[in-house]
Amino acid sequence: MLRKIKLSILASMLFTGIAFADNSVYIQQSGNSNTVTITQVGSTNRVGASGIGNQSIINGSNNNLSVTQTGAGNMLDYDVVGNGNTVTKTVTGDTNQITFTCGDGTTGCTNVTSTMSLQGNNNTITSTLKGNSINNTLNITGDNNSVTQSILTSLSTSQITILGDSNLFTSSMSGAGAGLGHSLVAAVTGTSNNHSVTQSGTVNTSVTITTTGNSNTVTINTGN
Repeated sequence: MLRKIKLSILASMLFTGIAFADNSVYIQQSGNSNTVTITQVGSTNRVGASGIGNQSIINGSNNNLSVTQTGAGNMLDYDVVGNGNTVTKTVTGDTNQITFTCGDGTTGCTNVTSTMSLQGNNNTITSTLKGNSINNTLNITGDNNSVTQSILTSLSTSQITILGDSNLFTSSMSGAGAGLGHSLVAAVTGTSNNHSVTQSGTVNTSVTITTTGNSNTVTINTGN
């Protein structure tokens, strides 16, 4: 069964006589047992459109998506493909952007759990998930932070926490084909830090990062 929903949402979901512009949601889902809960409070928020194939699609079975945006000018594009996915995004602030892709339309992302929580303004999150049993947890408190993450290997886990402003974090996982996959746990506290983590090769790797302070540069490459 194919269900397609297009709707415009006013702030607080109430008609109070005051119009709040451009709160819009685009959903196209195909599959079984999908549960979608979207709440937008504020103005100029949207969920779908833009991005690859105009995003905002759920395709698979047993998916559970919950999106909450509070503030102004926030956008969220998503694409979920596969079975047993749980996706939760909570955004509090203004002008934040999340682009979330799970699978590529032909490859499933079975049992992926992705939880993102943003508190602040002008943060940008770009994620690519492709594989099986991938856990992607992200928590940001601050302004002008940018996180780009790509998980292209099975059974990998990731947990990134950022507290501060103007931090740049890039993470890439690929190559590991057996065992527990790659693992990343990162906690960044401070301002204007630049972290880059690349985990590749056929050997599973585990990386733990804890930094406190400003203007730190951390580059980690693992592989064989």
